[in-house]
Amino acid sequence: MSLETLDPSTVLETEAEVQSDAMKDQLRKDVASWRVGRADGSPQKATELSVAVAKPAPAPRTRRAKPAAAASEPETAKKKPFGMSYDGSTNADYINYMISRGAR
Repeated sequence: MSLETLDPSTVLETEAEVQSDAMKDQLRKDVASWRVGRADGSPQKATELSVAVAKPAPAPRTRRAKPAAAASEPETAKKKPFGMSYDGSTNADYINYMISRGAR
């Protein structure tokens, strides 16, 4: 029976099976080689490296310069403290409005 006479889905299945068998064989070979390598009795631990690793030098720390003290402004130029604005009216207008409504 040739591949041309087989159903296309059957051909795809057999190709997939062949590929999976090849992968399984390769994995078995890899595992066998790893086992042989471990069975050699080399007591080298995972933390022991054959090549020394160079640690990067720590970067020097820089300190921020403190901002210079602001020159004191004359007391007459001081701003008023924050005040609420009630829909564009002043505090006095708002107080008069609330009194006229009967609020205490």
